[in-house]
Amino acid sequence: MSKENHRSRSSVLRNAGNFGTALFVFVVLAGAILWFTGNLHFGPAGPVAAGSTVPDEHEHQTDEQMCEHGLHTIDCNECRYEMGVVKLEPSLAEALIETVSVQSVARTNTLKLVGQVELDQTKAVDVVPTGGGQVRRVEKLLGQDVTEGEVLAVIHSADLGQAKAEFLQVQARLELATATFEREKELHAKQVSSKADYQVALNELKAAQAYYAAAEKRLRLFGLGTEQIDAIKDEEANGQFAELLLRAPQAGTIIAQDVSAGALVETARSLYTIADLSGVWVWCDLYEKDLALLHDRLASGRKVAAKVRIKAFEAEAFDGVVDLIGSRVDEHTRTVKVRVQVRNEERKLKPGMFAEVEICVPLEGSITMVPSSAVVSDEGKTFVFQHLKDDLWMRQDVRVGKNQGGVVEVLDGLSPGTTVVARGAFMLKSDILREKMGAGCAD
Repeated sequence: MSKENHRSRSSVLRNAGNFGTALFVFVVLAGAILWFTGNLHFGPAGPVAAGSTVPDEHEHQTDEQMCEHGLHTIDCNECRYEMGVVKLEPSLAEALIETVSVQSVARTNTLKLVGQVELDQTKAVDVVPTGGGQVRRVEKLLGQDVTEGEVLAVIHSADLGQAKAEFLQVQARLELATATFEREKELHAKQVSSKADYQVALNELKAAQAYYAAAEKRLRLFGLGTEQIDAIKDEEANGQFAELLLRAPQAGTIIAQDVSAGALVETARSLYTIADLSGVWVWCDLYEKDLALLHDRLASGRKVAAKVRIKAFEAEAFDGVVDLIGSRVDEHTRTVKVRVQVRNEERKLKPGMFAEVEICVPLEGSITMVPSSAVVSDEGKTFVFQHLKDDLWMRQDVRVGKNQGGVVEVLDGLSPGTTVVARGAFMLKSDILREKMGAGCAD
């Protein structure tokens, strides 16, 4: 029995030895694989690059990294510059810097054009007298606002006087023809008058009605309404028989005046120009190479927004909409005219002004944008300062794209939602450079 126990014990020890050997070999092989793949590290974690885009991991590593003074690097007033970290007390931060959250916005292609402000031709009208004569009174002057139908000037017109006289004649003829027809109609019904007399009276009535309609229409061409036509008989006695009232055909502002009291005027001459200045056109020159992008957008019926700026009001941008592309390309400049409609309620835009126009054409996808003031550079590198934690701000290297309209495109280095310094970044950069030149840990 003792021999059997001895053999059993030897078998167990031998099996245990084989298992231990196998386990050792497995551990060695696994360690070797992890070492060669870079997933196994010995010793303290290495330094983290200032341009790291993974804030949580970077924060953990900077918290753990120790400097020669026995402190975490980001907590050391002399050494945090090595990692591009600036400490700013909350009270100072509130007074010296402004922050902004990084935004992701839709991609656009901005075309910068030059143009000129012009009248909206659909809202401008020349006022021409419907009859010649001598100007008696000028009621409205250049620059004044008028309402539709308001009297601009009064002209003594022989043409109007003649038209009114003819109207009174045909009116009397119509009254006589009407009375004659009614009498002949009654006599014909009683068989007292012949059918021929009845027919003659009827024909005379129709002719009188035709002459009356023509005379009335001529008066309406002079601008007379029904009430004014009905009052013609009374005008014979009050001296207004030949007075032609020049009225405003629409509401607006008088932007041109070519009339004065006593002047002789004719029907081919424009006396006033009235325009509604609440909206204007800005005609721009678009290069042929940029035509396709804008044309496709308009052809699909989609809105194309624009910003208009002028020298007189440099701090203000006027909103507009592109609504028309010209039909021909100028053979000398290789440009095509583009029309932008702009609201102008405050009348700041004046016809003839030169304008700078930015047309924003939306594209597919989105981009990351920050204010231009947030981006600073040093030794050929471009960076921003992003919030690390508490009162710490860390330099973050970025790769930027187009800079337009006070914002810059960030191609790489930042994620939407990150808080960065929008105003005061240059001050933080100066703080790092100052510390870098006078302090820090030895290599």
